[in-house]
Amino acid sequence: MEFWHVVGDITILLGVAVLLGIIAERFGFSGVVGYLLAGTLLGPGLLDWVTSDEETIRVIAEIGVALLLFTIGLEINGQRLKELIGRGMALGIFQILVTGTLGYAIANLFGASPKASIVVGGMAALSSTAVVIRVLQDRSELDAVHGRLTLSVLLVQDLAIVPIMLLIGLLAESPEHIAVPPSSEIGAKFVVVVITTYLIGILVLPRTFGAAIIRRSGEFPAIIGLVTCFAAMWLAHQLKLSPALGAFIAGLILAGSPFSAQVRGDMAPLRHIFLTLFFAATGMMADLPWLATQQHFILVVVVAIAIVVGKSGIIWVVGMMCSQSRRISIATGLCLAQIGEFSFVIGAAGLNFGLIEDDQFQLMMSSSLLTLLVAPMLIGKARRISKSIDSVLGKNQPVESNDEIASLRNHVVVLGYGVAGQKVVTGLLETGNQVLVIDIGPVGVHQAQEDGAVVILGNAQRRDTLEHAGLEHAKLLVSTIPDHRASSESIELIRTLASSLPIIARSRYSRHATTLSLAGADIVVDEEECVGQSLEMQALQQLGQ
Repeated sequence: MEFWHVVGDITILLGVAVLLGIIAERFGFSGVVGYLLAGTLLGPGLLDWVTSDEETIRVIAEIGVALLLFTIGLEINGQRLKELIGRGMALGIFQILVTGTLGYAIANLFGASPKASIVVGGMAALSSTAVVIRVLQDRSELDAVHGRLTLSVLLVQDLAIVPIMLLIGLLAESPEHIAVPPSSEIGAKFVVVVITTYLIGILVLPRTFGAAIIRRSGEFPAIIGLVTCFAAMWLAHQLKLSPALGAFIAGLILAGSPFSAQVRGDMAPLRHIFLTLFFAATGMMADLPWLATQQHFILVVVVAIAIVVGKSGIIWVVGMMCSQSRRISIATGLCLAQIGEFSFVIGAAGLNFGLIEDDQFQLMMSSSLLTLLVAPMLIGKARRISKSIDSVLGKNQPVESNDEIASLRNHVVVLGYGVAGQKVVTGLLETGNQVLVIDIGPVGVHQAQEDGAVVILGNAQRRDTLEHAGLEHAKLLVSTIPDHRASSESIELIRTLASSLPIIARSRYSRHATTLSLAGADIVVDEEECVGQSLEMQALQQLGQ
């Protein structure tokens, strides 16, 4: 009877969570907000419709966290690590360290214990991957400079959950007067999990996945992957380590398998179901009477404002230290100025292990919810706000100034030096054209200079940068900027400086081609149309037609 009672409660919890998640998405918020509200409404703080033992639901919900870390492990292959290498990775690491340290110091200053302060710092350091990527996708800004940088930082934050959760587990097992438990015992347990999982990964799994019957099956790889994940979780639990850590190690082992993409895709529905249950169960921990008191509500608002302003400022400063432009650093900071879903994972683990008090958890969770509510608005206005602040503060990126630029005549100006920009410049240089490249990133500028182009480090949306490019003497301008908003703003400004200059612009999506034409581009190259034509040609060639 108890089992079916739990099933009924889970059904109610998931059903209401999905309903409120849809409503939240409808009004422009993250579905996570709806899941948390569902748990808050159905929990003991309000309606008390879910009456199962809280520990039972929490244990089931923890499977969602483990599956999430398992899929993260599956994605950490050579290509994924290569994408993280660069300034995005440096910015992500420094941001986590600075934000976490500052969160620790502030919590400790206001009387939190060292362990509780570490949990608070870990929660404050991470942002919401789900919310940020969703809004950037909806606004077609993932290809923008600040969008790509934001994505790199989020990838680093996603990986940071693993060492943070490991640290939480270590703190949970340590005596109160010891900051970190004896390393020999914990290290031995960790080595046992790694070696056991690794041996299974090299001795058992390759033969299993290599079997002909497995290769032909659509479901066996997913089942074997799930068994591997649960086995690693069980082993870690038996050794009194975090089950999520075991799941992550299992994911790392399977990442090299040719079936990793299939396993990751097949397990996505399970992960989403259990994660929804996790957030709803976390929402059940909310104490509405606690929040209803005026003092607590004001404190939550103050902490939420501190999180938004503090994280924006930290990423702004750290971004400029990593040689990013001021405008891009500000926009990236605004995109990441919230506490996300992984922070709830850290907070719930800290509460379960007794590392933080209930009042501290309530404060952080309520403040996090407020930051998630304002996140879509901040992300949507990040470009406009960063542009305004940048204009008020004036220039911060010096452009190149030399005789070579001043003497250019009859040259081609290329905006942006990504993959598309490199292809254009290579062809122009090989045919004897003089090329001037304008790029906002030091890496792109350095590469363009090595390739033989004249370069300007600056923002093509600024008049002073464009005036320095000698547009009145140029014979052609090519915009390879993938972000249609940045490209159209640059083209409109160029038209005021050189009304007769021929302009060719790149359109990442077909729906933005008209925008670029209206901005003043003479020719718009539609990427989606080009890809379709190329696919058609390859298909006909393959068929011999």
